[in-house]
Amino acid sequence: MHMDHPEVFRLCYQAVIGMNLLIVNNQQTRHLESVLEKEGYQVKTACHGEEALSLLQKEHFDGIISDVFMPVMDGFQLCRRVKSHDSLKRIPFIFLASTSFDDGDEWFAKTVGCNLFLTTSDPDTVFPQIKKVLQHPKEFTEISEEKEFLQEYSARLKKKFDSILEQMEETQKKLSQSEKKYQNLFEGAHDATFIMDTEGGHIEANKRASELLGYTLEEFRELSFREVVVSSYIPDSEEKLKLLHQGEDVPIYEKEFRTKDGKAIPVEVSVSGIKDESGRIAYIQSIVRNIEERKKAEQALQESEEKYRSLVENVNVGVYRATPGKEGKFVDVNQAFAKMLGYTKEEILKLKVSDTYANPKDRKKFSEKVSTQGVVKNEELHLKRKDKTSLIGSDTAAAVYDTKGILLYFDGIVEDITERKKMEEALKESEGKYRTLIENSKDSIVIIDLKGNVQFANKATEELTGYTMEEGAHMNVRQITPLKYWPKSLFMLKKAMSGEPVPYFESVIKRKDNRYVPVESGGQAIFRDGKVVGIQIITRDITERKQAEEQIKASLREKEVLLKEIHHRVKNNMQIISSLLNLQTKYIKDSQLLEVFKDIQNRIHSMALVHENLYQSKDLASINIKEYIENLTHSLVQSWRIGSSRIALKLDVENVSLGSDHAIPCGLIINELVSNSLKHAFPGRKKGEITVSLHPCCGNEIELVVKDDGVGIPEDIDFRNTQSLGLCLVTILAEDQLDGKIKVERTEGTEVSITFRVA
Repeated sequence: MHMDHPEVFRLCYQAVIGMNLLIVNNQQTRHLESVLEKEGYQVKTACHGEEALSLLQKEHFDGIISDVFMPVMDGFQLCRRVKSHDSLKRIPFIFLASTSFDDGDEWFAKTVGCNLFLTTSDPDTVFPQIKKVLQHPKEFTEISEEKEFLQEYSARLKKKFDSILEQMEETQKKLSQSEKKYQNLFEGAHDATFIMDTEGGHIEANKRASELLGYTLEEFRELSFREVVVSSYIPDSEEKLKLLHQGEDVPIYEKEFRTKDGKAIPVEVSVSGIKDESGRIAYIQSIVRNIEERKKAEQALQESEEKYRSLVENVNVGVYRATPGKEGKFVDVNQAFAKMLGYTKEEILKLKVSDTYANPKDRKKFSEKVSTQGVVKNEELHLKRKDKTSLIGSDTAAAVYDTKGILLYFDGIVEDITERKKMEEALKESEGKYRTLIENSKDSIVIIDLKGNVQFANKATEELTGYTMEEGAHMNVRQITPLKYWPKSLFMLKKAMSGEPVPYFESVIKRKDNRYVPVESGGQAIFRDGKVVGIQIITRDITERKQAEEQIKASLREKEVLLKEIHHRVKNNMQIISSLLNLQTKYIKDSQLLEVFKDIQNRIHSMALVHENLYQSKDLASINIKEYIENLTHSLVQSWRIGSSRIALKLDVENVSLGSDHAIPCGLIINELVSNSLKHAFPGRKKGEITVSLHPCCGNEIELVVKDDGVGIPEDIDFRNTQSLGLCLVTILAEDQLDGKIKVERTEGTEVSITFRVA
């Protein structure tokens, strides 16, 4: 097989990229074109035969689908030209007729070389036939003589022209009949009718138009709408003419025309555009109705309605008019009604009445009730607002009938009683809760008048006083109040009468069995119309509480004595240890060991001072830190036998109360730092100053500072990593015991500041 063989080349080309088809002037094939493209065919189009021949010269096509009768060059001529050309005659040619045809047309099409003649555009029917022809085209035998083709072609054309002429004559006949009907309708129309050109000039006007405005038809033809429309309406008319040219519909509207004698009359206008075959506006038709009488009636009705509307719009309740039935709609509402339901008037008039009901079925029941009874008063309805919240309305409605007794609509008045119903329900609920609370209360609740006479007492009062409710109803509160406690009770009652609430106070009542009961009472005024009319007194038996208080007081006294004894014994034990250490120092000759013993004594002494202060303090939970630090520091100076003339001790301590868990670590820290300054800060009997300060800062934080103006601690000594027990002890106490932060400054002497938090 050789690739230069034309048929082989064509088959390979089709297999690789698909068939290339040409469709010529067939408006029925748009759907077919889409089907062909989906099947893998490449489709191009031409408007007529000459354009198709031009495309055939430029590129290869595997098939042609053409209409029969076309402008410039029709399908018969195109097919003849294609089949007469050596390089094109193998292309399958298919006719898809879009106009009427007969068997002679199909026969002639085949004689000029077409492979298939089709008369339907249904893709489901056409496509399989086209596909078959494209895949297996038949050989074509040419007409032997051009003369024979031209004779037959001329006959075909004449037959087609005769058919077209017959159709035109028939169309003309129908058009003439249509024009007569239109003319009869035009002249017999009840409304004035105008036909205008696209600029608004009058072409035709019917008899009714002449009667309306007083012009003859000849006079109308000399005028445009601008000469008959009242001048103030001309801009609006121009705008509507513009809309018609843009293809938009213009709804019926009102304006004023001016008659030939200058009178302005109100009219209703319906205007529309009449299009030509191309779809453009060719003429303007205007139908005009005289609404003068209607306007007068509307004016009279409007004046009447204005009075009614003014009254309706200014009332605070909702007023509505609605058609009856489940599907009834609002005809009119006042502003108060729309606002009540959260709508604008325009919005609510578009709704069905049932749309405003919480349950639309209730609308049907209410409508039937009004229809049956004629009038319904104060009907409670559950409605819903626009935002879906609920509303309770009191509706009074009446049915309105026409002269024939036909129900037209309901007129109703609606009052929003939502808040009132809520208040009623809340009041009922509150009264129920109050009554339940009163009756189930374990406290005595009594209501008295301004003279002290009992008006009400609950069941707990019977148990407290021993009097029954019947007996108590005739008593005065003075009868159960011992004379000793009456002045205080009277003072509290007078305070309640002035409108002030009475805080609970302790008193005693005398029961029916002459037993005295300790009680706690409180009261508040009862108001009516802004005036105090009575007093509510709540009293509870506090016998058990008083007994418990006495037991607690006794227990506390015992614990205070015990704690003081513990602190006293701890302090004594520490003093004993200190004394033993002091005795031991008399036998120690080594100065370093002696100094260690003295440090231990000072540490024990600082802790003993804490317990001594706690023993002497009224508050066993905390000590006065100022007094404690003063005693501790002076004791340290004395123990190191250093005169105040050489080293001055300066204290700046605020009066802060600390518990033993904070006081003991603080005391030990001060002991270590002050001792260290006394021993090392002032060598060679150098003079100087040691300052101890303690202040609250930043809320519940405390800052402790110990500083001296001596030689300072060397830079190479680290508090956290030193062989000095004292400095290590300071770090441990500050960070572990107090959970604080420690900072050391060595610029002018030594300054150690410790910040810690207290609860």
